[in-house]
Amino acid sequence: MKKTFLLPFVFTVVGFAGAPKIAYYAPVPPPPARVEQHGLPPAPDQVWIAGYWAYENGRHLWRDGRWEKPPAANFHYVEPRWDRKGSQYAFREGHWQKDSRWK
Repeated sequence: MKKTFLLPFVFTVVGFAGAPKIAYYAPVPPPPARVEQHGLPPAPDQVWIAGYWAYENGRHLWRDGRWEKPPAANFHYVEPRWDRKGSQYAFREGHWQKDSRWK
C-alpha cells in the first residue's frame, strides 16, 4: 500500500465547543471569493451559506454555497475563513453559533 504524505498540511482539530476549528493549513492564500447567484430560499426557514475555497491535493477548490436550515431558533452561521499564520494560511471551518443577543 502506498502512503501519501501531505505537507505542508497539518490536520488539527481544536476541541473547544463553539470555537472555530482549524481544519488544515495551506502554503498559499485562497483566491478571491466567487460571486454566487442563489435566488430565493427553497423554504422560508432556510438561510444561504456562501461558498468558500478549500485546499486539497495541493490546490484550492471552490465549494459551492447551499441553503441550510439552522439547527435551532436563534442560531446564525459563522462563515469559514482563512487566517495567515506565519508563512502558512489556516482554514477555519464555518459553523452554527447561538446568537448571544438571545438568552
